[in-house]
Amino acid sequence: MNGIVWEIDPSSLELTYISENVQRILGYSSSHCITYKQFWTEFVYHEDRAMVKDFLQQGANLIKSSIECRMLRPDGRVVIINNHITNIHEAGQIKTIFGIMMDVTTEKQLKQLEHLEKKALELNTIPNVTIETVLDSYVEGLEHVFPSMKCSVLRIQDGKAFNWSSPSLPENYTRAIDGMDIGPNRGSCGTAAYLGQKVIVSDIANDLKWADYRDIALDNNLRACWSQPVISSDGIVMATFAMYYDAVKTPDEAETASIERSAAILRVILENKRYENAIVEMNNMATQAQELANFGTWQWDFKSNVFNWSDTLYIIYGLDPDKFVPTYGGYLSLVHPDDRSNVEQIFDKAHADKSDVTYEERIIRPDGTVRFLKSWFRVMSDDLGIPLKFIGASLDITQAVVSKLKMANIAWQQSHVVRAPLARIMGLVSLLCEDRISKEEIEKNHLYEILLNSAHELDGVIREINNNTVVSV
Repeated sequence: MNGIVWEIDPSSLELTYISENVQRILGYSSSHCITYKQFWTEFVYHEDRAMVKDFLQQGANLIKSSIECRMLRPDGRVVIINNHITNIHEAGQIKTIFGIMMDVTTEKQLKQLEHLEKKALELNTIPNVTIETVLDSYVEGLEHVFPSMKCSVLRIQDGKAFNWSSPSLPENYTRAIDGMDIGPNRGSCGTAAYLGQKVIVSDIANDLKWADYRDIALDNNLRACWSQPVISSDGIVMATFAMYYDAVKTPDEAETASIERSAAILRVILENKRYENAIVEMNNMATQAQELANFGTWQWDFKSNVFNWSDTLYIIYGLDPDKFVPTYGGYLSLVHPDDRSNVEQIFDKAHADKSDVTYEERIIRPDGTVRFLKSWFRVMSDDLGIPLKFIGASLDITQAVVSKLKMANIAWQQSHVVRAPLARIMGLVSLLCEDRISKEEIEKNHLYEILLNSAHELDGVIREINNNTVVSV
């Protein structure tokens, strides 16, 4: 069965027999296990010892026939064991307890890692959950899967390494390495970030890479450190992932694979968060651009008959998004009555022709003010050409329209209103200059008064023109 067969004395729980497979699975010789009296305490992981003792002491009324526990190899690696027992009776008494230990480490760790990775990825998709929260959750989960290991994630930026998540490392140690320069011989992580490749330091006390940080590491009982850089899809080292041990230790094949697997999932987490942040930033910039330009967007899903408006579109229409639910009918009710029929025809034709549309319309806000909009929308269809939705946008062009109307009014005033008093002034001045009017005629006809009134009239028209050049909406 490729397991470890064993027998113990029911009263002392000391081994009387254990098969040679214990050497391969647990790393101890069978003779060492039998002569060492504290097998079930010293070799069992400390958190599981009480549970294992209770399991073996069940006595005649055997309640459990199997138990899962963790055991320690001499190299510090944890092995997950499924322990099956049977009580052998003689003359009504338990003569011996017989059992088989099966190594289920790989199977259990794979399931735990899959569950942990799924949890981390799901957590990473929740809005407002920080990257630090995601990393702490993942690192703590890894330390549960590999109990003898302490994990660390360092953020790499501008040639320096900053602590990102190291929940089990001593605080004085994380402070000492926070902000360190990356480079050769800068510990496992600083070197891994500099080289862009995995760095295995099995004995910190005797490795030159740890010359600058050896004392602080050894003072905190950190004896080995393996570090893997987390490299983005564009080749940039974003972070390092490290595993620390309190004993001199070289990774086996399974542990090497777990380092690389962890770095791979961290790459997914970090890049997803980076893309998420970029999208949020772009959306914020787009929102700001819409607000500055008075430009709002909308969608109309035909299947659900649901309208979605951007925040700026509500502002353009003068509506409260908490009180107004956009619908096609609601939109038409806001269109100026003189434009409503034309707008309906535009929508019907676009749906039938599956064409893009650009048009101008007037809307009436709840407070009665009229706004001028330039709108356009596109029909989105499925592979069969069936329309699925409209996506569109509206630009508030009220200021431009008002400016255009005022400029037209100014042109009319210049061509018609200004010319009348100006012509009178020019005619009277011409007569005076040519001495064609006597002093008596000037007084009799009040020509100075006419001249002065015409000047005042002209001044008033000019003032009005000046006022019209200042556009107010």
